[in-house]
Amino acid sequence: MHFNQKPARLAGALFLIPLLAYGIGSNLIASLGNGPDDLPLLASARPQLITGALLLVLNSITVTAIAIVLYPVLKRYHPRAGLWYLAARVMEALILIVGLIGLLLLYTLSAEQAKTNLADPTCTDFFFQMATQTNFWAYQLAMLILGLGSLPFCHLLFKTGLVPASLAILGLLGYILLALGSCLELFGYPVGILLSLPGGLFELSFGVWLMLKGFRHKRR
Repeated sequence: MHFNQKPARLAGALFLIPLLAYGIGSNLIASLGNGPDDLPLLASARPQLITGALLLVLNSITVTAIAIVLYPVLKRYHPRAGLWYLAARVMEALILIVGLIGLLLLYTLSAEQAKTNLADPTCTDFFFQMATQTNFWAYQLAMLILGLGSLPFCHLLFKTGLVPASLAILGLLGYILLALGSCLELFGYPVGILLSLPGGLFELSFGVWLMLKGFRHKRR
């Protein structure tokens, strides 16, 4: 089966964008503080906060676009796997947006404090914990859904030979570890970052491969 490689190369470029957008965006926001005492910094750092938030929105848009671009290729081989991957990516994007909204609520709280110069420490701590925990749970659930939803996708890549078998196996391993790491994080074991590395390596390698080589068309 022959392909128009333009969608494959576009998908490859799209795979690289979230690695930068989410990494930079989350770091910009995290650098503003990690406790209730740092809330006053948010009111005076609106440009940095908005820049970080826009990068996180770009991440959500891009991960959805990845699945949309890849779906016409995937459905030729296994429509259900293509839909599963599309649904997983859309859910990932939406849940991450929920987490972002939680973080943006901190800016509202900070701005109100700056206006009134009044702060109830107990109330401030409660809202800070609520916002940060909302973002934590949203991120872990999004990664769990991404990990599980990408397994049929990587199995399809392996079965059809659209990419080298070693790359497809790396994807399977990476997404299994990503899902496992998210589950462990939700149960209080902080190993998610470590277990997400193989999945990140796959997405980087897969993106570069698609940009340079596109999909192979060995068998159906």
